[in-house]
Amino acid sequence: MNSIIYILLAAGLVFFGGSTLAAFYWAAKTGQFRNLEDGSRSIFDGDEPVGAATDSFADKRPDRPLRRAVSGGSLT
Repeated sequence: MNSIIYILLAAGLVFFGGSTLAAFYWAAKTGQFRNLEDGSRSIFDGDEPVGAATDSFADKRPDRPLRRAVSGGSLT
């Protein structure tokens, strides 16, 4: 019984490794690794300040206090 588990585990690892190599080969062949710097620059615009976080959540407003849980477990 244990040998069957080891064989299935080894076969799964070989399949996972082979599919990983195939995906890497496909990405290299189709040019996914060319010009990585343009891809990293495309997520920022020229007005993005360096070192300052400008992302925010839509429901988080500084004028609205945080909701606290009450004794019943529901939020008010």
